[in-house]
Amino acid sequence: MSTWILRGESKNIQSNTISYHLDMYELVHITKMKEGDKVYFCDHSDFICICKVKTITMYNHIIITLEIVEQGEPIPLRYVRKLWGLKNLDIFKIEDIKVLALEKDEDDILHSYWKVPGTVEGLVKYDYLDIHLFLYSRVAEVWIGDIEEQRSRYQFFHAFRKEEYLSIMNWEDFQNFKEHTSFLQTTMPMERFFSDQKAPIERYRQYFIDFLFGEDSIDKRLDGFYKDPVRRLIGFGNKELGELIHYLFPNFFCRFTNKELMAVERLFKDASSLKSTYTIGTKIYHYQKLINESYLISKYLNIVGRKTDLPIYYEINCFLQYVYDTLPEYVNENVEEENEKYEMKENKKYWIYTIQNERDANSFFEEGMLTFHHGKLGNIRNYSSRKEIWNSYRQIYRATKIPYLETSALYQFCHEMEEGDYVFVKNEKEQIVGLGRVCSPYMFPKFPNSPSFRKVEWIRTGNWTVNGMLFSRKPLVNITANQISLSYLLDIIPER
Repeated sequence: MSTWILRGESKNIQSNTISYHLDMYELVHITKMKEGDKVYFCDHSDFICICKVKTITMYNHIIITLEIVEQGEPIPLRYVRKLWGLKNLDIFKIEDIKVLALEKDEDDILHSYWKVPGTVEGLVKYDYLDIHLFLYSRVAEVWIGDIEEQRSRYQFFHAFRKEEYLSIMNWEDFQNFKEHTSFLQTTMPMERFFSDQKAPIERYRQYFIDFLFGEDSIDKRLDGFYKDPVRRLIGFGNKELGELIHYLFPNFFCRFTNKELMAVERLFKDASSLKSTYTIGTKIYHYQKLINESYLISKYLNIVGRKTDLPIYYEINCFLQYVYDTLPEYVNENVEEENEKYEMKENKKYWIYTIQNERDANSFFEEGMLTFHHGKLGNIRNYSSRKEIWNSYRQIYRATKIPYLETSALYQFCHEMEEGDYVFVKNEKEQIVGLGRVCSPYMFPKFPNSPSFRKVEWIRTGNWTVNGMLFSRKPLVNITANQISLSYLLDIIPER
C-alpha cells in the first residue's frame, strides 16, 4: 500500500467520508493510487485527518472517495512545512500540486508528529538549528575527537561517582584526576595543585558527596560549591564546575566551559539576553534547559545521527565546539536580518535550475544560456496559464499522462523568471555547478527542434555537493522564500 497527501477543502468532509475531486489532467499524479491506500488529508491551513481510499472513479473528473480513519488535533501546515525531512516536499513548495505520494520515511516522520502533535510547534520554533546541524553532519567525524580517550574518562567517572568509592577515597585516589580530566585550569601550576593537599581529605570526600547526592537543586549546589567558603574546594572555579558536572552527570548535562557557554549564547537569544544576571549555577541550569526545550537532541539524532556509543551529551559538546569555532557571535539574533538580506537583494528572485542533458554541460557554460525543450507546444508566451499548457499538451500528444512538473516549470521559465534574477545550476548528481544572473527575456528559437532559452551571465562556476539538502524533482524551482536554504547556498559558493 502507498501513502499520500491530499490537499483540499474542509467543506468536502461529510460525516465519516470525504469526496475529493481532481481534473482529468491531474491523473498523472494518482496513477499508482489504489483502494486501501493511506491518505493524510489537509486543507489550506492544517492536516486534519488520516483516511484510506475507498473508491476512485473517472468520468470527466476524477473522484476519490476517502474514509476517515483517524481524527485528532489539527497540525498547522505552516509548522509541517518547516520540519526536517518534510520541508522540501513539492506539495509545500508548489501551490498547484494537490496530491503527492510519500516515501516510507516521510510517512514515518509525519505519522510520528500526528501521534504527538504538541512537539511540532516547539520543533519549528528552533528550526534554524536544522541548517547548523546539517552543516555539522558533513564534518562531524572531524570534531568528535579521540573516542577511546573519552570512553576511558567516562569509565573512570562512572566508578568515581559512586558513594561507596567517595566515602573511602584517599589523597592518591583524588590525584588520579590528573590522568582523567582536562579541566583543572587553576591559577596555580597543575603539578602544585595535585601535589599539595589544600584541605583534609574528609573535605574532598564531602565535597563530591554533597555535589552528587545533596538535597539542594543542582543549580544551588553549583553556586554553593563555588561561593560558600566552607563548602568550596580550592581550585574549582566556573570552568572546572562547568566541565565537572558533565563528567559526573553525563546523561543529564553538557560540558559548560567558556566555549560551550558562548556557543549556547550564539544559538539561543534567551541565553544571550539574560546571561549577565545569572550565577554559574543558574546559568548552567538554564542553558541546559534551553538545549532540552529546543529539541536539540532529537534534531541531532534525526539530522546528524549517533557517531559514538558515549552519552549523547558528549556528541552535543562536540557540536557546541563546532558552533563556537564557526558561527559569528549572536548568530540567532541576526538570523532573520541575515535571511532578509538575501530575499531583498536587488529585489530579485533566486532559482534552482537542473541541467536537462548532462552531455551538453560543457557547451551549456560556454554558450551562457539556460535552455528548456518545449516540444510541439510552441512559443510558451502564447499560453496565459499552466492549465492552458497542460490542456494543449494533452491535445497535441493525445496523452493521458501529462509531465506536470516539466510543463509547470516551462511556464515559470517563460512567465515568472525575469531579467536580473539569479540561478543556481544543478546537475543530475545533486551538485551545484554554477551561479548565474539572467540577462535576457524568454527567447523562442528560430530553428526547428531547438529549445527555448534565456541568456545567462555566469557569476561563479565550480562543483559544490549539497546532497539531500534542498532539491526538488521539478527542473526549475523558485527558492526565494526558502531563506535558510538560500542563505546556505550563497554561503558555500565563495566570492571571486
